[in-house]
Amino acid sequence: MTRDQQIRKALELLAPPPGQRKECQHDIGLALDRVEDGTVAAQSFRVAGSKKGKEDVLRYYVSLRRLRDAYRSLHPAIRPWFSLAETAYVAGKPTVIDREIEIAEAFLAQPSPPPRRDASRNKIAVDAARDLLSWWGHKAVTTRGGKWARLAKILTGDLTVDLFDHLREFKRRPGPSIEKVRGPDGIVHRTRRP
Repeated sequence: MTRDQQIRKALELLAPPPGQRKECQHDIGLALDRVEDGTVAAQSFRVAGSKKGKEDVLRYYVSLRRLRDAYRSLHPAIRPWFSLAETAYVAGKPTVIDREIEIAEAFLAQPSPPPRRDASRNKIAVDAARDLLSWWGHKAVTTRGGKWARLAKILTGDLTVDLFDHLREFKRRPGPSIEKVRGPDGIVHRTRRP
């Protein structure tokens, strides 16, 4: 399903007043961006902790250490001509390479979780759908085929996915919501704890 199709279907479901259709379309775009950005972030954490990801980080770590050793082996008169020298001469400050090595070591020190199916996109879509519903005066009710489930499916881009378990879990343990506040100078979105 394309982004335009998702926006059209979500508009049909939310049914905003004609004068607020443009604002609702913008809100749907924000929710779609939230799902996409959250999915990309979750994937980066998942890949970094995976066996394959750790192999890649290990290769990067080994290369960084070789680079640092090669840099340190340069004659002190030559070092200032290279970009690593930017922070190398600040007393007590690690170089860019030292900081990268520390980050790689932190990744490598974390245990790899067992492989499992990724549901981050679905969970983020359930959360974003709940916020959209509340912004447009609808109640998020946990039913199969209800507005919450249908809107979350639209936000995932897959109308065949079953999100009922995610809806139930989210209803039991809701996370922070994003509140939409209309003021005289415009609209503000802010996080609100449950």
